[in-house]
Amino acid sequence: MGIFRLPMSRCDRPACALALTCCLALWLGHAAAASGGSAGPPLAAPQPVSAGPAASGAPGSVSVGSASITYFARAGDTLISIALQFTDKSSNWVALGKLNRIDKDSAIPIGTAILIPGELLGDTPAKATVAAMTGAIAAIAPDGTSTRLSLGGTVLEGTRIDTGANSFLTLVLADQSRISLPSHSRVRIARLRTARYLNSPRTEVLLLRGGVESLVTPLQANRGRYEVRTPLSVAGVRGTHFRVELLGEGKSTRIATETLDGKVAVATAGNAGAVDTLVLSGGKGDIIDGRTVGPAIDLLRAPRLVPAPGSGRTEYPATRIAVLAVPGAHAYRLQIATDPEALNLIAETRAPSAILRIDGVADGDYYARVSAIDRFGLEGFAGIESISLRISNAGTADDLRASPAPPAIATSDERSVTLRWPPVAGQPMRLQLARDSDFTYLLGSRVGTTGEARLPRPPFGTYYARVELLDAKGNVRAASLAQPFIVTDQWVMNDGSPIAVRQSRATPGR
Repeated sequence: MGIFRLPMSRCDRPACALALTCCLALWLGHAAAASGGSAGPPLAAPQPVSAGPAASGAPGSVSVGSASITYFARAGDTLISIALQFTDKSSNWVALGKLNRIDKDSAIPIGTAILIPGELLGDTPAKATVAAMTGAIAAIAPDGTSTRLSLGGTVLEGTRIDTGANSFLTLVLADQSRISLPSHSRVRIARLRTARYLNSPRTEVLLLRGGVESLVTPLQANRGRYEVRTPLSVAGVRGTHFRVELLGEGKSTRIATETLDGKVAVATAGNAGAVDTLVLSGGKGDIIDGRTVGPAIDLLRAPRLVPAPGSGRTEYPATRIAVLAVPGAHAYRLQIATDPEALNLIAETRAPSAILRIDGVADGDYYARVSAIDRFGLEGFAGIESISLRISNAGTADDLRASPAPPAIATSDERSVTLRWPPVAGQPMRLQLARDSDFTYLLGSRVGTTGEARLPRPPFGTYYARVELLDAKGNVRAASLAQPFIVTDQWVMNDGSPIAVRQSRATPGR
């Protein structure tokens, strides 16, 4: 607890005139409200703050607590003058009066302790520090000029930041909270301030494109605030780890919010604090479409890397990094970092299969951060493992003979089903659809090089799909694992992890 002494001054005429002006403004606001006019949004009632036993201090001094301050009145002080001095809003005198059990805005006895909660205190500008950055990062200062970011450099309120392909940025706030931007993202630091005296953060990030991941220092003790806003939603937290991502474009844009730890309150834009605000606890996510807040959905567990055959270690050519498939996953995200916390990201990729490819990374030892994405577009928990990449082995004949990635359901309608898989450098590939996992009862096949095939929608039931890599004569060089999927009256979805296929000769279905 620290003591700050403010300079003493007498209650002269200008101060009295200021108090009279504030009273008149307050009266006009009440009159406007009574006549149907608007006096601005109502001030939220401050939460009671325990100050412990009544403290004493010199008149004009301030005692600083963890979530509030106590001001000791000096000669001539009124609630209005105190509210204006410490909260920047004279209208806050009503809230201060209720909190301190003072009924009238009249002269306050010298030395009276006035408790002021942190949420009412005025704020001062803050700054963020660049902790990690890779690739092409563009920053536009609040005055519209381009600014160059560097490690250890500062970012101020109002700055807009864009990340390019395989470009990443991590900012650290004064309270050690972290803001991380993946590739192809755009944000504006809409608010970057701290509460006066308490130094509690007041941060607001406006997400305009891509995603943002936040690791926020617990804010309960100092009454701080951290929000991520989009054109369609707002997510507010008090100490948590969460992500927000824009999915789609234009009228089809949706907002994915994923809470990894703590709690996040989400609402549609303009409705923060509404009755239908959804509180997401750790391990839950939801989708907002701009009109409604969707239900809470369980996030997928973190995938694990598959040890390279025969090595028992996670060592791969960069063209084929395999993960153990997660039930319910429709896609996977792989990020490569140079540190075990995955702050210094250098590359990332996303694919609809459990076989992923990383480009532009030199041979070496790294850390892989892997997560699974469900059919709604929600990204689940991420696992971090050490990995050795051997780019020099990528693209060899042996690698091309390795089995291709299994297909996955991409889209479906009443008449058809579309499956996708990573193509292999123009190599012809054949998709097969079967009733059984041994592919002895084939229902259809398609040959192409695009990594996509459309087939008639089969009846209700369980089916299997695989991809074969063909040579120039049409002979099979290698085959993928088989991906089970289920067809129902409403959905067509992957059913668990790909499975091994017993080698046998396939025969057309009857």
